[in-house]
Parts: sequence; structure tokens; C-alpha cells
Amino acid sequence: MAGAPGDGGRVVTGGKALEGPGLFFTPTIVAGQATDAKLAREEVFGPIATVLRADSAEQAVEISNAVPYGLVTSVFTSDVDSALTVVDGLESGMIRVNMPTSGVDFHAPFGGEKGSSFGPREQGKAARELYTSTHTITIGPAS
Repeated sequence: MAGAPGDGGRVVTGGKALEGPGLFFTPTIVAGQATDAKLAREEVFGPIATVLRADSAEQAVEISNAVPYGLVTSVFTSDVDSALTVVDGLESGMIRVNMPTSGVDFHAPFGGEKGSSFGPREQGKAARELYTSTHTITIGPAS
């Protein structure tokens, strides 16, 4: 969290180091950063959320797509038509409407776009096809 204020952001809550071995900190929310701040553009595998301001749904899609990663994006709205319009423009492997970005359905394909993925999707039918070797066997009548 030390880098957040340097990038123009402020820690709204959390950001405290926890005692004990390892590099652990409390769940954290950072606000006020520019869309090009490091914390707003990097994949963070920890309990942190960066809140960025968008003046329109179109601008929110632009901000999301400008990030070099695209594992999962959440859209929150009570207007399903707007949600469908927004998700159509997002460059993410998984898009969740009115659901958090964490947690996945093991029946659904898992994987991202851009720098968040490598190869075919995991889980679901995509995984079955990935881990299956197809053999074609032709048997003629015995003579």
C-alpha cells in the first residue's frame, strides 16, 4: 500500500501489515488514483480493490480495456439491457453481472484475455476437450 499514495491514491480502509511471518495485510480499498496508476493496471493477487471513477458506461469499458490484463470483470447494475450493452464491449475472459470477481462455477470455462491467459480455457467443456485425446478407430468385418 506504500505505492498507492505515491500514485495519487489514498487508502480508504485497510492497508495495514499483519503481524507474523510473510507479507500479509488487511483487506484494502484505494481510491483517487488515475487510470494509469500502477495499482490500477497490475493484477493484484491480494485483498485489495482500486476504485476508479468513470463518467459513463462507455468510459468504464475504455478504462477496463486499457488494462493489459483481462481475467475477470464485474458489472453492477439493475438495468439488464445496459449490462448486456456493456459486457459486449469488455475484453475479459470472464464477465460477471451483479456478482463479485472472485469464485467461479467449475462447470464454466475459466480463463482470461490479453496478459491474463495462456492457451485454452480450463474447466467445463473446454477442459474436457483440452485433456482428451481423440482416437479414430475403424473396424472392418472379420474375414
